[in-house]
Amino acid sequence: MKIGPHPGGQAPPWWPNCYFFPTKIIISHPTPRVGMAKTPFLIRADITFDAGTGAINQTTIDLGSYTNLGSSKPEVLKLHRVDFLVTDAAGDLPTVGTNATATVNWQLTTQDNGTGALVLASDDSYVAGASLSYRNTDGSGARQPSQGIEQNVLPQSFIDGYTIAVPNLFITGNIDTDFNENVVVSFIMQCTTESMSKANAVSLAISQQ
Repeated sequence: MKIGPHPGGQAPPWWPNCYFFPTKIIISHPTPRVGMAKTPFLIRADITFDAGTGAINQTTIDLGSYTNLGSSKPEVLKLHRVDFLVTDAAGDLPTVGTNATATVNWQLTTQDNGTGALVLASDDSYVAGASLSYRNTDGSGARQPSQGIEQNVLPQSFIDGYTIAVPNLFITGNIDTDFNENVVVSFIMQCTTESMSKANAVSLAISQQ
């Protein structure tokens, strides 16, 4: 549209070929965030296995500070990741007997399965676990392993971690007598807490006990 005289007044200054074009301004407003994501925190634990007996050992992790089903707004624990190291008491690789293969088994469960036997991954109480085999190929004495295999099931294997509604977790495991020293398995667990309806939290807790 070309500039012309302004009604009721003097015509504005005139510049040849000066035009006004309609301009549409779009302002985008972000969708309000319903809730802030909770800050992740770490739970640390370790368990020691006796090389002399190969007996099963168990330790308990108290989750009372993280799971609360008694309130009107229950909170549960979400395990996002579990990392672990297999070492000796000094934090180094444990030694294995001459030309031998030694195994480590550990599992994280929601039930106290006692110290009699391990459970299968198909058990409802099973959260995570690993079976590891270490080989010392040296024929002249106990050495740190030069070969090894590992199979595991960990919370990071799942799409959205593993939700825990019980007050305790249990680490159970054993090693065989081909280790030349005691073995320590140390854990770092990355977690958050999240709210859940009372009915769902209680139902989940019952299914895990």
